[in-house]
Formats: sequence, structure tokens, C-alpha cells
Amino acid sequence: MSDTNDMTIGRLIRRSILGTITPAERAELDAWVEASADHRRFYEWATSGRHMAEEYRSRRVIDTSRPARDMELRLRHKRRAAMLRHVRRMATAAAVIIALSLLLWQFMPGSSPDTSRQPLTASAPARETINLDSMPSGTAKAVLTTPSGQSHTLTALQSGSATTTLHPSSATAADARELRLDVPRGGEFKIVLEDSTEVWLNSQSTLRYPETFGPAERRIALSGEAYLQVRKDLSRPFFVETDEQVIRVYGTSFNVRAYPDETATYTTLETGTISLALNDGTSGEVFLSRGHQATLHHDSDHLDMTVVDPAVVTSWRHGRFVFEDQPLDRIMRDLSRWYDFRYEFSDPELGRQIFMGSIPRYSDFRTAIQILENCGDIRFTVTPDNRILITRN
Repeated sequence: MSDTNDMTIGRLIRRSILGTITPAERAELDAWVEASADHRRFYEWATSGRHMAEEYRSRRVIDTSRPARDMELRLRHKRRAAMLRHVRRMATAAAVIIALSLLLWQFMPGSSPDTSRQPLTASAPARETINLDSMPSGTAKAVLTTPSGQSHTLTALQSGSATTTLHPSSATAADARELRLDVPRGGEFKIVLEDSTEVWLNSQSTLRYPETFGPAERRIALSGEAYLQVRKDLSRPFFVETDEQVIRVYGTSFNVRAYPDETATYTTLETGTISLALNDGTSGEVFLSRGHQATLHHDSDHLDMTVVDPAVVTSWRHGRFVFEDQPLDRIMRDLSRWYDFRYEFSDPELGRQIFMGSIPRYSDFRTAIQILENCGDIRFTVTPDNRILITRN
């Protein structure tokens, strides 16, 4: 089991303890528990009251009070005092999931819970050694998960890009199920929703959507990056939810970049009309004009509006990475998702170096980095632990 799966199981166990687990997540957790006797023993042990008390005491070095206090001040500023109890609970849950994730490394087949609390070291998942001359680009691939927990791997390739059309079954709105489409690192995918809305998903993105939209509205949830062409339907407004905002669509095409590990959400309007609002209901609607990009900063909920070229922002959908005044760190995040590798800078200042240029999206990695090496006087090498190190040339 990889470390990613370990974190997933830890999160599911935490949600089970808090009583916030969904039916689909419960099915996924139950399947993991039933997969082996070791899994079942760990689950019973991890969810016992005695164990939870021991873990809380042993991991008090994880300070949950400070982030809780910071969040309380922010919420008080927004007059959301009713959520303070929820914040405290989630701060404590953060300590629980960290503990569970670490313990999952310890409690794999062939081992048992160790009460001696010896130091744990989590190694990265095994993968083939990186070869800069033969790293392929990403491909069209995704995993579709149903509410019952069944997963279906989807792959397709047409004209060098992901243009597969996935049509949900003809279920009625009353029987509609929520589906989840996960596009992994090194992948991309296009889906056509029940109303003929088209969604292109970039690497490391997740889309949650109903099999059939209801009569009153159409609503989906996004994590990662997507380009959407929404079918106009005045009787059923279309909404896109991210962790920080809700987009109301009035029949249009636009791009949303909402990665959880980034500090801001970027919404770029290509055609038509859309509006933005904070998903906590504390703000009014902000309308975007064509060719404008809204940047919502996660730490302050401050919104910046700038004029951009939508063709640059959506270039990933047309087979190119186009960068205009982009820092190298942002470029490397995009490349690492597409070519699926880990990286580091020998000097953090390198990550702030600004680039302008274009890189073919479907070229091999050597071609991509040669452009960066020639333009920025930098060098890419592979470290013993299978990372790509970026240094000054």
C-alpha cells in the first residue's frame, strides 16, 4: 500500500470516528477492512476508545490550539461564531488523522502495533528510476468511482489529447447518484455531462457530479484544474463549487484552477458571464468580464481582478504549456503533475525566477527541460532518492 492510500484510509477512519463519513466512503473503508485480517485488527484497535486516548496523550506535541485560535479570530471577524465548535473539533481531528497516517505505516502486514513509540520513517512509494531522456508526457486517464465504491479505470487517446466522451446512464433525477472522477498525476480527461456540458480536467484533479441533474439547478464540485463549456439553460442555473468559492455560470466557457496545495484559486472567463461568491455565504456576487481573471487568496479571502489572455491560461487544453511572467516554482508544479515526478530547488531563490515561453505539452521531458535550461541558465539532474534537482548551471 502506498503512502497516498495510507493517508486516504487514515482520513476515512477519522471521518468514521467523527460520524461524517459518506456512504461511498464507508463502502471504501469497509472494503479495506475486509481485505485482510491485519486491516481488520488495525481498524478495531485504532477505533477503540483506549487507543484514541493513548494516541492523543502521546502526540500532544501536535499543537492544535494555535490553528484553532487563528481560525476563531478569522471567523469572528466574519461574524461566524456558530462555527467555532466545528473548528475546535476539526483541529483535534487533524491530530487524529496525522496519528492514524503515521500508525498505518507501522501497522502493515507482518507488523503489529508498537507501544514503545519508536521513531517512524515513512519512505516514498517505490517507482522506476527517473531517466530524464525517456520520461513520457501524461496521457488520457481517469478513475470513475460510484457511490457503492466500485472504481472503473478509464483511458483514451485521440489526436494526442484527452477527448474521450463519458456519458452517464439514463437515470432519473430522483434516482441520480453522485459520481466521482479522479484524474491522477500524469493524466488528463474530458467528460460530457448529462446536460451536454463539456469538462476538460487537468492532472491531479477531481470532479464530483450527479449522474442526472435535477429540475431546479445543475451543481458540480471541483478540486484541481478544469476548463468548462457550459450548456446554457435558463431554467437550471449551473454552479461550480471549490473549497473556497462558488461560481454561478450563465452559459459560458471558463477555466478554474483550484488546487488544494496552492495559495489561491484562479478563475478565468473566456466567453459569456459568470459570478463568484465565497462558499460560506459571507459575500455577495462578483461578476467577471470576458478576458478577466479573478484570484481568490485563501489566507485572506481577498479577491484580485486582472486582465489576462484566456488563450494563455487555457493553453494546457490545446497541447502547450504557455507561461507569461510565471515563476519557475509555478512552472515546475505544472510539469511535475503532468510528467509525475518530485522535484526540489538547490536554492529557493531559483523558484522565484520569472519565465516567459512555451513548451509542447506532449513532448518528452528532455525536450521540455531543454527549453528551460537554455532560457534560464539552470540545470536538471536526478538525485539518489529519485527526485529532480534544479540548480544553477
